[in-house]
Amino acid sequence: MTQSGRLLRTPQRFLAANVTNNFMTKFRNSITLGFFLIITLTSNCQETRIDSTILNADSSVIEGKKYKAIYRTDEFFYILDSHDKIIFKSKDYYKFYEFSDFDNDGNKDILFSYIGNVPRKDLLLFDSKNKNFKALENFSNYPEPIKIEGTKYYYSYHRSGCADRNWDSDLFFIENFKTHKLGTISGRECENKDEKDGIYIYKSKESKETLTETREINEIHKFQNDKWDFIKEYWTKNYKKFE
Repeated sequence: MTQSGRLLRTPQRFLAANVTNNFMTKFRNSITLGFFLIITLTSNCQETRIDSTILNADSSVIEGKKYKAIYRTDEFFYILDSHDKIIFKSKDYYKFYEFSDFDNDGNKDILFSYIGNVPRKDLLLFDSKNKNFKALENFSNYPEPIKIEGTKYYYSYHRSGCADRNWDSDLFFIENFKTHKLGTISGRECENKDEKDGIYIYKSKESKETLTETREINEIHKFQNDKWDFIKEYWTKNYKKFE
């Protein structure tokens, strides 16, 4: 039917035209989105190829500057400053690490962890003066270090044989990027031929150790968590004796 020479659309024809328009709009949008995804995927693939040498990466902002730590397949560990300049490179470290304010000075350090029968750690302290990172000497000698709250002191723990029935815990502090040992608790509970079972406590000074106290090994069993609680309580209450 026509009116004034114009074709009048029936509701059915209007609906069909509207559906067609909607379909074409969605089709064009799909094509555009697909094209965008192809570009994005291509870009990501290129990024993946570029970064395929990176096995681990982490970053942190220290004193207003961003630092990136990267471990690559060449087995080198790198630290980059905010301008992506390499400020530290070494093959002495492994890929398991994190930014952590270990010494509680307000700046993030880099703590490395090594998996094994005897857990071991390495530490790079942030050098605020030179805006770089510096290795803490002999830190790996103190496995599983724990800070004594409210002090500058730490104590460690490591197995010393006989399925962990022989063990040692060292008291130490950090100064000028060096560790300084103050004392040791040695637990012996393995019927050693040359050493009677017991707890032996030594004071360390200039690499010399002096036996200052001996206790029965059964003392550790009075604590809920055995030797772990004994070590914590002893160092917390007695660290001043070793200063």
